[in-house]
Amino acid sequence: MVAMPHLMDKPQMGARELQKILENEFKCKISYDVVYHGKNKAVDILYGKWEESFALLFRWKAAVMEKIPDNVIEIDVCMQDGIICFRRFFCALGPCINGFLVGCRPYLSVDSTALNGRWNGQLAAATSVDGMNWMYPVAFGFFQSETLDNWEWFMNQLRKAIGAPPVLAICSDACKGLMTVVKNVFP
Repeated sequence: MVAMPHLMDKPQMGARELQKILENEFKCKISYDVVYHGKNKAVDILYGKWEESFALLFRWKAAVMEKIPDNVIEIDVCMQDGIICFRRFFCALGPCINGFLVGCRPYLSVDSTALNGRWNGQLAAATSVDGMNWMYPVAFGFFQSETLDNWEWFMNQLRKAIGAPPVLAICSDACKGLMTVVKNVFP
């Protein structure tokens, strides 16, 4: 497929941009529908279908839990039209949890950033500071958008991972929804 090299260089490329590149490259007009459907087929070949990736997530969790059983890894799903679909994900690896509890300051910075690619959602992270003043990763997760429900789920998973330390400072970018949830989950 002629679009594959272009999509390998820039996987988030839209069909319109790909259409312009292919029309310039081959000096002909190509309909938007042909490019759109061709792009989807090429992306499936390059990166796999959604269903296959979703199934691999559960296999990955099982493999990681087998090697390090004290991880906290949660995959939340929902039903859409009778099909099980990905909803959100949380991961706190056992060594990161233990390192935070025994070697870091009682401080967490929690925030998320937008993901711009095949899946447009949010990458959330909880980061601490270790004894050398270096950033220390504690947990991360994925969800569709910054809603109260998603933040509450993420923070509950974080509490499941680290417990309720007697002293804990949680810093964020003053996202009103997140701060409300922090007060509820870590009073």
